[in-house]
Amino acid sequence: MSGQYFLFGDIETGGLNGRLDNGRLGMEYYPIFELAFIVTDEHLNQIGLPLVIPIQQTNNQINKSDQWAITTHTQSGLLDKVRNSTTTLHSAEKEVIEYLKSLGIKPYDRKTRTGAVFAGNSIMFDRSFIMCQMPELHNYLHYRQLDISALAVAARAFNPELEKRAIAHKTYSHEALPDIQESIDELRLYKRYLAPETHFEKMFWDQRDTANELKRKVMMLEEENLILRKQLKQSTENLRGSE
Repeated sequence: MSGQYFLFGDIETGGLNGRLDNGRLGMEYYPIFELAFIVTDEHLNQIGLPLVIPIQQTNNQINKSDQWAITTHTQSGLLDKVRNSTTTLHSAEKEVIEYLKSLGIKPYDRKTRTGAVFAGNSIMFDRSFIMCQMPELHNYLHYRQLDISALAVAARAFNPELEKRAIAHKTYSHEALPDIQESIDELRLYKRYLAPETHFEKMFWDQRDTANELKRKVMMLEEENLILRKQLKQSTENLRGSE
């Protein structure tokens, strides 16, 4: 994937997607509070500086949020930033596009194979808000996405130890930039395992898996040994009782 760019993103909102009691969809009804983005190349090397934009929202817009969002974003201090922000969502959309242009990222074009691939955890949630409330940015990006959550689900099913290592560092703070950085770190671990860049990295992961398998077998032997010791103890007590 030479020349491929990834736009890692995280959007903090006033609620989840899905159809609400009022018939509206969350992605069109709930306000967007914060945008955060980090661009990387295909090797996950960061390009440029991160972009974080608190979005100006009125109290009426904020009050449309569900209670979980109000509580979480009040505790994190995000709603204070939102109330003090002077950047509208429309202005933020333009700023993100200019940010991409400044890093040499062109709009998506199938023929020329340009356009950044949107990436992150459960990224369809974020993309749905972009699609509905920032259509110009949506069209600027590649139509494909890299959802790290899909890798996590696969790892949980086929290699649970890998998933545990991949998410061990995560704090789930629901703050946009820290969430992105944790997602990139998670993807780096999957990348090292799935596509080692050197022979020595592959050896490391193979040895790690062998060590984990040996550890599992040792634990099984210890459990069997414990059961045998209990049985032996019980047999000894029974013999003494019969004397």
